[in-house]
Amino acid sequence: MTTDLPSQFLPWEGLYNLRDLGGYTTIDGRATRRGLLFRSEAFFRLSNRSRSQLFAKLHLRTVIDLRSDEERQQQGYVETTQGQRLLHLPLIDVSVASELDRTDRDYLAKVYRAILTSQSDSLRGAMSAIVNPDNWPLLFHCAAGKDRTGIVAMLTLAIAQVSDAQVATDYALTQYALRRVLAANDPEIDKASWKDLPPSVVASTPETALQTLSFLQHTYGSVADYLVALGLEPAQLAKFGETFTTPMD
Repeated sequence: MTTDLPSQFLPWEGLYNLRDLGGYTTIDGRATRRGLLFRSEAFFRLSNRSRSQLFAKLHLRTVIDLRSDEERQQQGYVETTQGQRLLHLPLIDVSVASELDRTDRDYLAKVYRAILTSQSDSLRGAMSAIVNPDNWPLLFHCAAGKDRTGIVAMLTLAIAQVSDAQVATDYALTQYALRRVLAANDPEIDKASWKDLPPSVVASTPETALQTLSFLQHTYGSVADYLVALGLEPAQLAKFGETFTTPMD
């Protein structure tokens, strides 16, 4: 297992994009707490035992699955015997569901805007669960842990008052994961499907995250205002910011 990775990555055999959202500094001089919120790809490469061990190691209470019904049927459902709360809140699969030109350099940013404006029920459900400390530790995932997971991570870090630059950095860390996927000697990985996708679909550049955040800020005023428009309460968001962050030493 590769060890020379940014500290947000958590090593686990069969997972390449498992990360902790803790360790980011906020614009008001605090830091996001580790061990509470995690992001990942789906668990279909893990055995039932390995998945159970992972959930126990992370002390998970809640798992949010952002995949479609079709993906869950193809890749497998999340199963647990440890009493975790499992939420299925599907979002659009950006690699197959858009009628936009997939070779457009801004393809992902455009699809993300479509998700943010058309998938309110799933996003409301996901963010309502994430901001509630009673659900922590919590992990959210899609198929590869890049796009749908990336959007939810952007929203989460932004309302914790992490700077746009650091939110974009977190989003772009998936580039490390993709390199690991392509270099892995893992028969469960269909590398051809990755290589056949246009660079505009596979990419996870900071610019895409910054474009997405800019869209929310210009359209709604702020990410927090967007979430309020979805139906979350300002008091929920304020409590989340206080609980998910801690003063820096």
